Amino acid sequence: MDDKDLFEQLRSGPFSRNGFDENLRRKINENLDNPRRGAKRPSFLRLSVVGASFLLIAVVTVALWGWDGFGAERKGEELALPTEQASSAAASDEADETNKLPHSAVVIGLRKDETDMRSSYRTIVVAPENDRLQQIGSGEGIWMPYGQDFWQIEVVDDPLGKGDQQLVAHLKGVKTSTTAEVKGEKDASRLRRTEKLLYAGDRYVSVLQTTNVDTEGRTVGQSDVVVNLLQTLKPANRAANLDALSMENVSLNEALGSEDPAAQVNRWAVVRENNAWVAKEALKVSGVYGAEEIRRWPTVDVRLEKTKVAKDEPLALDWSEVTRIEPDAVDAFTSQDEDVAVIVSDDRIQLVPYRLPESERNPVTIDLAANESVVMVQWATQEQYVENWKKWFREWFADSSR
Repeated sequence: MDDKDLFEQLRSGPFSRNGFDENLRRKINENLDNPRRGAKRPSFLRLSVVGASFLLIAVVTVALWGWDGFGAERKGEELALPTEQASSAAASDEADETNKLPHSAVVIGLRKDETDMRSSYRTIVVAPENDRLQQIGSGEGIWMPYGQDFWQIEVVDDPLGKGDQQLVAHLKGVKTSTTAEVKGEKDASRLRRTEKLLYAGDRYVSVLQTTNVDTEGRTVGQSDVVVNLLQTLKPANRAANLDALSMENVSLNEALGSEDPAAQVNRWAVVRENNAWVAKEALKVSGVYGAEEIRRWPTVDVRLEKTKVAKDEPLALDWSEVTRIEPDAVDAFTSQDEDVAVIVSDDRIQLVPYRLPESERNPVTIDLAANESVVMVQWATQEQYVENWKKWFREWFADSSR
């Protein structure tokens, strides 16, 4: 069979029977020209379904995020911060809420000046009880915290009635036989001297010393100021050396541990000025002077706040806020934790948990006598010390009242 015959057979189709006839051939060709497209979804429809799914997820997420209102919004802000900032923000919120309640205790030392050079002293203790400030008690003398203990500074009057007063300090208010030795030593001499406490705090005391008659019996009438470590006032030290305060005077630069030229002052005093303890440089003044004259001395250009002399923090309130609380205020102190303010006016002291709403403050008021002023304000902010102070002073003041 040649190629021409083979070609003719192929043109007649693969089947010799009617199974693959002309009608079937036509239907196949028609289907090939018009394929069915409904069996497969268009691509744009598939993308629409996927997009709708993501949109639904996004809506649900946003709804859950905002479900808790402001608290959830705040939480979201913290989550958006770096880890350490978020934890700090949360801790700050918690601290702000906690610190609004009064939790600091305070001991306030007061000096009352008599018509002559003599003075009397008392200490008042206020501390929180059941989230409210309460006066724990009051007692004679100045109870000064020193390290982990308290020392009671008191005046020893001369038994001859000459008007002399000497300052001595007793650990925890316990009197010793040495106190009698101080009196006896003074009686044996002709010295007539009066001492007035200007300031007590942390480790130092500032004292105004006025000598009327010296040890030789000569009338001198001379005042002087000294700053001493508290333990200089121990009765044994006073008995051993009548001039202990003058001889153990601490210069300003030594007290501050500073080489600042402005602090090169040997004789100075600590007084209140513009709501802060300040150093006053002693003038070379002959004769007798008092606390009011000292206030007019030049103020040394150094800060005593946050030093070994006065660990106080600067006043945490604007003065306008102080006078809004007490229009007659003349001085104010605030706790290092900024939860309690001691606001002083001429005739009273108010202790105010000023961060609370006014209706919840329940301030404590202490009446002041004429010529009574603040010489010490010391704080405890840690719970352990606050509780110790409350316990100790209840015992000490109860003993002293018997």
